Amino acid sequence: MIYLKKIVPWYRLAAILFCMFFFPGIQGQNTISIKASATVVEATGIELITLKDISIDEASAANGILNISPVTDETAGKMLVKGKINSTVRLSYLNQLSLVNTSGEGTLLFKYIVSGNATDNQRASQLLDQVERIVQFNDKGQYYLWLGGQVDLTRAKPGSYNGEFTIQIEYI
Repeated sequence: MIYLKKIVPWYRLAAILFCMFFFPGIQGQNTISIKASATVVEATGIELITLKDISIDEASAANGILNISPVTDETAGKMLVKGKINSTVRLSYLNQLSLVNTSGEGTLLFKYIVSGNATDNQRASQLLDQVERIVQFNDKGQYYLWLGGQVDLTRAKPGSYNGEFTIQIEYI
């Protein structure tokens, strides 16, 4: 689950998604549950709402790699960003994170892939694959984001994996 924790007014929005990966048993386990929480650190009337959590099925891994397309995969996470009607913002995020097992040995490499669209149409969303991307809120002050990625499970061991995903949204 992704929860909006706090909104603090200011010039920029930096949403930090703390991802907690819970793997009760990688060996023989068919599903993986990913939970995350969001904290809005800075905002100027921008709100981030989680509409859908990321859902990964370990059985879909190929050679220890799980892929979730934010454009085509129904298991991608979905968020709604609300702001000023028709305003332009700059989006940027770090796309890779190495997660360490907090309860023992093992690491996960998560390569985040994000897509976005001014309408609630995942298949029409565009990948936000540049360091920075300029987007515009729609006439309702909304912009939709889908979060997917690639998870490398080849060095994973059973346990809990913690990390954070950071996305910055700034009015321009």
